[in-house]
Amino acid sequence: MIDDLASWSTMLELMPTPMFIRDAHHRWVAANQMGCDFYGIRRDEVLGRTDSQLFPPEQAARFTTGDDAVLRSEQVVESEETIVDAQGRSRTLITRKTRVDIDGHPHVLASVTDITEVRESEAQVRWLACHDALTGLANRTQLFNRLDRAIVRRASEGTTASLLYLDLDGFKKINDTYGHLTGDELLVKFSQRLREQVSPDDVVARIGGDEFALLVESLPDAAIPALCENMLTLASLPFDVLATTAFVGASIGVVIITAEDVAAGEVARKADSALYEAKRSRNRYEIYSDALDASLHHRREVEHALSRALETGQGLSCHYQPVVRADDSVMVGLEALARWVHPTLGVVPPVHFIAVAEETGLIGTLGDWVLRTACMRVQPYAHLFVAVNVSAVQLRDSTFPDKVFAILGETGLEPSRLELEITETAIVHADGAAVSLLKRLRAAGVRISLDDFGTGYSSLTLLKDLDVDKVKIDRSFVQLATQAEDSAAIVRAVSNLGAALGLCVVAEGVETEEQRHFLREVGCNELQGYLFSPALPADRLAEFGL
Repeated sequence: MIDDLASWSTMLELMPTPMFIRDAHHRWVAANQMGCDFYGIRRDEVLGRTDSQLFPPEQAARFTTGDDAVLRSEQVVESEETIVDAQGRSRTLITRKTRVDIDGHPHVLASVTDITEVRESEAQVRWLACHDALTGLANRTQLFNRLDRAIVRRASEGTTASLLYLDLDGFKKINDTYGHLTGDELLVKFSQRLREQVSPDDVVARIGGDEFALLVESLPDAAIPALCENMLTLASLPFDVLATTAFVGASIGVVIITAEDVAAGEVARKADSALYEAKRSRNRYEIYSDALDASLHHRREVEHALSRALETGQGLSCHYQPVVRADDSVMVGLEALARWVHPTLGVVPPVHFIAVAEETGLIGTLGDWVLRTACMRVQPYAHLFVAVNVSAVQLRDSTFPDKVFAILGETGLEPSRLELEITETAIVHADGAAVSLLKRLRAAGVRISLDDFGTGYSSLTLLKDLDVDKVKIDRSFVQLATQAEDSAAIVRAVSNLGAALGLCVVAEGVETEEQRHFLREVGCNELQGYLFSPALPADRLAEFGL
């Protein structure tokens, strides 16, 4: 057993990480060369000195407090902290400390891991994922997150909230006549005008090329028409852009959120319907009403027909899209995707019937059917895993893990061959019970994949707590990765983050060889998209070589 300082000093030099030893009086008594280099100080400047002599007071106080806790508890203590080193650089560290006895006296042995680059990559992903790169406004993801909270406050506290969708009229002509640089400058200037019309606590977002949204909670319902009139006037004022003067107009769709509104997607759909009506004559606003939206009747039709289809199985099927290794394009798995063809409604897009299922409580039954069908189909192919999407609504069902285990037992599929895909936003907004639910599934061998990564508010803490196996980069970033630098930056950052955390990184929506080459170069592990195959029905699995 090592109990003398000289032996400890020799051992520290053999360690591949910065390490040091301090005594009970907080004096540095040993430090390896890597540790000295890390802090940017010479060994002869360190030994015999205290933290208060080496670091700023607040930083030294944290170190001292941490050492005292280790000396008292005699337990290993791990912490994350940000320091400023001798060169003035801010660095984020994971410090691991434990008590050791040297020459009969207690000391603190510490090792340091620098995670600055990982934290910076995380921050970059988070900012790019929540903001529009051109205007700096919120993007659709941030808007919907805030909209969810506004709906809850409206129902529980009686606060006011309105969602406005705004589309520029005549903007395409500006792009075609003066070029995209002029159009981009106009969008930036228009976004500045919008910001000035509402409170800083309200949300101003760019959700499309020339489409904007405002979530207004600072004004009463009665003030919204006047706000719309002001914005129509602002849009019609001339824009001085790149040595020319440009003119556009605007159309606005408005939803006054009520206590009966429960889903952000439904509120957004209403705003979109109102905007569509306003654009029929342009340069005006339209406030949503039930009479305006004929699609409500269609939604009720879909709900009834879907309920019947789940009872009979009529028209429902699973299609399967291959997932391939990035290195050699060998297929390693299949993603199961629900499809529905109705005798009178025809082909119902998944985005429509899944949304209806979530809103009406049918998603649990639909999810169970998809999971059972997919597991049965893939079970004979021992070299493949199957990925199945899980709704945020399913995560709120405490019996969900039991349903999954029952289906695995029924179909004979090994848990390690099942991959449950949960969207990033769903996990971020999941409560403690949902997180425990996912941990229970993973403990049984089921793999967890974080879908649409880059579109929400991920953090290393979240990934660590959930201990996920994969992250899937959203197709919106993949498809623009070879064309737009902000999308390329997100893909690189997610790949680096995944590598740092030991996660498999999957890129979906791959359509071109150029994208494929770029994704391999930045370190993606698996690929999925039309370049390899669209999703095909089960009776065409032979086309995958199965």
